[in-house]
Amino acid sequence: MAFEDVQEVAPSYWKPEKIGDNIEGNIYEINDGNYGKQIVLDMGDDENGEIVTTTLPSHKQLQNFIPKLKVGEYIRVELVKILPAKVEGRNDTMIYKVQKDPDRFEEYDEI
Repeated sequence: MAFEDVQEVAPSYWKPEKIGDNIEGNIYEINDGNYGKQIVLDMGDDENGEIVTTTLPSHKQLQNFIPKLKVGEYIRVELVKILPAKVEGRNDTMIYKVQKDPDRFEEYDEI
């Protein structure tokens, strides 16, 4: 019996862990998650031609960029700082830098 390699699929949820972690892609949609608005990125097509997406965290600081972003824009999100939680038992605060490339805009059909 012969084995064949399996292509890795982009994770459906991006969870940065250290400063410098980054992700980029076209904004496929902006949805309302359990903790507020979340950006969903198009990570390319799978072997069947279907769009593979990854959802960004609903961190408050990241949500602050959403009013300046539009579906179809190509963005790069980078974790630039981690602030320790002020209250014990709470999550650290993640600080992001968001950049967009206007030359890589992608038009999407209504979902």
